[in-house]
Amino acid sequence: MGGKNSIEGHIYYPSGHPLDKRLRVEINSVQNGASSTLTSDNGTFIFRRLRDGTYYLTINPGKEYESISETVQLDSGSIRNSRGQLITLQIQLKPKVAASARPAVTNAEFVGIPQAALELYFKALVASRARDHKKAIDDLKEAISIYPEFALAFNEMGAQYMLLNQLDKAATALQSAKRLAPELFLPYLNYGYLLLQQKKYEEAQAELQLATEKNDNSVVAHLYRAKALLRLERADEAERELQRSIAIGGDESNLAHRYLGALYMERHDYPRAIDHLETYLRLTPNAQDANQIREIIKGLRVESGRK
Repeated sequence: MGGKNSIEGHIYYPSGHPLDKRLRVEINSVQNGASSTLTSDNGTFIFRRLRDGTYYLTINPGKEYESISETVQLDSGSIRNSRGQLITLQIQLKPKVAASARPAVTNAEFVGIPQAALELYFKALVASRARDHKKAIDDLKEAISIYPEFALAFNEMGAQYMLLNQLDKAATALQSAKRLAPELFLPYLNYGYLLLQQKKYEEAQAELQLATEKNDNSVVAHLYRAKALLRLERADEAERELQRSIAIGGDESNLAHRYLGALYMERHDYPRAIDHLETYLRLTPNAQDANQIREIIKGLRVESGRK
């Protein structure tokens, strides 16, 4: 389209596995027209040479999953280099849940799982969306009673228990998911986050390192590991994790700028601290702590002698 910006995306199954088939991705801009491309065999796509403007991205993953819509605002004037803006999207497919909770499931991740167990799993997802986490857990328990090796059901049960702050039960469910399907990414991410909530920082960072090894493009995995490493006063490692989060991009990476700002404050590297805190405010202008951070920046300017 004659511009200098890019939109890059990575598509994953609900388990966190990269997509292993090709999907068509379309973008449309009122100002700049429309374009489309196919994902690679591992779920990656990219649009290059995009002009500044608002783009609407759509993906139709088929009858098994919900359609995807994303809005991306490109503004190369907001960055300091002249090479344009790169926006990175992390897209996780969501199963399409019919009102009757009887979806037609052909996804490879569900092959071999009895239909009755699948129906209960999808009913649990419906209950979770309605914030009825106890009902979701009951449905998941029943699904597991039908198919005791249902790793995704154990993972979802762990997530539901965390929402109810029943962390011991969540840990048991997530450990079962990891034992049954050690190749999955999400149980490691969820268990690492649980350990972080329990303030078991050394165990959390180790678990989240395993999560990043399974999916290096997960912003939250790198971000959570950085939080654990900061608590362990391993600032150099935390800095690398935060920089990786920013490199991946997306809204979830915005918080990494705030953490880096705090990290550089501790090192008395005030110019870099100011840069990251200002970036955080620009990306999240409505943050609850925005006014507090503005005051911190004013103080840092005084300390650093910057006008």
